[in-house]
Amino acid sequence: MKKIVLLVVVLVGLAACCPQQENTPAEVNKQEVVIENIMSRRSVRDYTDQQVTKAELQTLMECAINAPSAVNRQPWQVRVVQNQDVLNKIRAVNERTIYNAPTVIFIAHEKENRWSAFDCGLLTENILLAAESMDLGTCVVGSVTSVLYASEGKEILEALNLPEDYEVIVGICLGHKNQYPEAKPRDAAKVTYID
Repeated sequence: MKKIVLLVVVLVGLAACCPQQENTPAEVNKQEVVIENIMSRRSVRDYTDQQVTKAELQTLMECAINAPSAVNRQPWQVRVVQNQDVLNKIRAVNERTIYNAPTVIFIAHEKENRWSAFDCGLLTENILLAAESMDLGTCVVGSVTSVLYASEGKEILEALNLPEDYEVIVGICLGHKNQYPEAKPRDAAKVTYID
């Protein structure tokens, strides 16, 4: 039931960030489009050299901030980094943390808000699904926090310029796909229907 509720929340968030379009002669089945987008999204760990455009980033951020959050607190801070000097400093500490992604989005949550991590998860999923709809690859990397909060990461963390009451919870590698991974198995037995 929790997974179904989470799926509904994600779908509502995606619907909120997508601009309304006029009806066309060939009606698009929204349900099929959304479900196909969810089912085709994969973690991408290899990207081309082509940079994500500012227009693409604006669309992604519009979708991101339209995620639902508890009592609409929006307890997130988002930093979109395309500065290769900053990204190379992360790679110098741990080269596999952000792969060869030309863009990395850092999601920080409000430390004292008990729902902020969940809310940031909703924001993150909006980014992932919106990126997939644009044929952009993404990979959520939690390990980036071990780089940022290590002594070697102090300068990188300062570059993100976060308020003191926020901390990075995940990074999202973003770029044009250089691979199309197959789906990994999912455990349907973890879903129980209670009639």
